[in-house]
Amino acid sequence: MSHTENEASSGKETAEDPKGAADVSEAEMGRAGRGGKPSANEAGSPAGKRNGSGTARPAVILGGAVAFLVGCDSMVVAPIAPEILQSWGASASLSALLVAAYALAYAATSPFFGALADYRGRRPVAVAGLAVFGAGTALTFAAPNLAMGLACRALAGLGAGMVMPTVFGEVVSRSTPQTRGANVGVVTGMLLSATVVGVPIGSLLASAVGWQWTFLLIAIPGFLAIFPAVRVFSGVGRQTADVRAGDGESATGDGPRGGASAAVAGMLKAALTHRGLLFLLLSTGLWHAGFAVAYTSIGAFYEDRYGFGAAEMSWVTLAAGAAGIVGAVVGGRLLARWHAAYYTAVAGGAAALGVTAVVFSPGPVAVTVLGQMVWSVGVVAAQPAFMTLAATLNPRLQGTALALNGAAQYFAQFVASSAGAAILTATGSFAWLGGASAALAAISAIVIRGVRTR
Repeated sequence: MSHTENEASSGKETAEDPKGAADVSEAEMGRAGRGGKPSANEAGSPAGKRNGSGTARPAVILGGAVAFLVGCDSMVVAPIAPEILQSWGASASLSALLVAAYALAYAATSPFFGALADYRGRRPVAVAGLAVFGAGTALTFAAPNLAMGLACRALAGLGAGMVMPTVFGEVVSRSTPQTRGANVGVVTGMLLSATVVGVPIGSLLASAVGWQWTFLLIAIPGFLAIFPAVRVFSGVGRQTADVRAGDGESATGDGPRGGASAAVAGMLKAALTHRGLLFLLLSTGLWHAGFAVAYTSIGAFYEDRYGFGAAEMSWVTLAAGAAGIVGAVVGGRLLARWHAAYYTAVAGGAAALGVTAVVFSPGPVAVTVLGQMVWSVGVVAAQPAFMTLAATLNPRLQGTALALNGAAQYFAQFVASSAGAAILTATGSFAWLGGASAALAAISAIVIRGVRTR
């Protein structure tokens, strides 16, 4: 069995060990410090009873809806960026900065709020995150210029960075080891479905009545999601949970030194000193940098090559998004049979082939769109591998690891988007972006081979 196969199976083995506390719950860290026995408070709490797919359903439904909104908000910018920047009197070559502002805010906040939700409870973080996300998206509707627009996109990214770790944490904590993968897959599928449904609708709306209404129609359900979030997300935190020595435990074992700050810092420290997780985060970052360096300028590319506007881009995005969903579904099944390193190598080959066809093919447009569909299949198909490895490398730090994986994704998108904008402005050529995208996908598939079981 390969080392990456061992990682996936290690999560199952730990789940069967009552002292391993692999099934992430409201006080898994506390159980680890008490020999695997739940406290009276945990046993009587609603969170302590959430261990089946039936009770996971509300979290999966709400989490899927929130993931869909976040996906729409983050992905709709690229195809309609030329219209947004034109209304602000800014150059279309700066379109990548809109994505970069969102991604940087997400990357900078997600790990902290993921660990804080583990400690204080997911409900307050989720509710605050939805409010901030809705506000940032709604304010984008009214932004009068580029500077304010970038600030609003950053605010929306901050809210997304708060709410998404709590979504996956809630779904995982309510699921059994047998249903966890399927439930997380549903939420991930809803995130990806935004490219199939939400982004094309947003692009058509932008062409019909103006790009501003696209963001308003995302913000409204974002605010409305606060009401079910108060009931669905757990308010039980780990204020009384022990944190292992070296990760913030007090000398007496009564709790973490310094309260919440020490507990959060301890969880982050434990995660960031895990060798396998560091390789995974690097691979995740390279993978998403390869996608973002070219995709964030895709609207400008089609406008330059074929004269496409928002309406035409909606159909391109629909085709690519549908192909990506097929990649996720088929890829999830293949991942059960292939080890992650080989699986990611195949996905990397598809991504590199697809982006090369997009950027370097002379046309016609059908060939370019077909290349983007292949690119989408490769990029999206790798997501189950990254998510599975992040969730199983260290089950006690599952929520924190997932948050860090998301942060690596968005930080890479920020760096790559900014670099892509600079390269495009300096050279005026999309060939450099396509070449960088293909190379980064290949390097990521190599780096992930360094992930080993702990």
